[in-house]
Amino acid sequence: MFDEDVVRHYQEYLQQRREHRPDGEYRGATDIEWNEFQEHFDKRRVELGSCARPCGTPRQHEHACIRCPMLSINPEMLGRLAELEEDLHARRTRAEAEGWLGEIEGIDLTLRYLTDKQQQAVRLSQVSGPTVLGIPATDTGA
Repeated sequence: MFDEDVVRHYQEYLQQRREHRPDGEYRGATDIEWNEFQEHFDKRRVELGSCARPCGTPRQHEHACIRCPMLSINPEMLGRLAELEEDLHARRTRAEAEGWLGEIEGIDLTLRYLTDKQQQAVRLSQVSGPTVLGIPATDTGA
């Protein structure tokens, strides 16, 4: 809950900014733009959950979601994360045998991100509902 004065001042600020901007910036979306906007949300769904990247921004590393901080893991995918972890360990063993030091470094990094994603999914799976914060109280002064 914001102080009404703060909200009012911010709304006035926004209105002043709008008055100084060209009218052309406030046009309706074209059919192409609207379709791209709607498609963005369909493309956000990936195997492990959903991508939280803003609309209109590309995924920088296609299919490298485990390392991406924008990936929100679906807790139902914990089993799939375990499969990926097992595969990464097998790939690391092969890389060690072949002496592929760069590959080992990359796999180790991915494993660290994978562990973080697993912890995120576990935390999300344990959420049972909204967190009750209580009603704020003001200090009446003593």
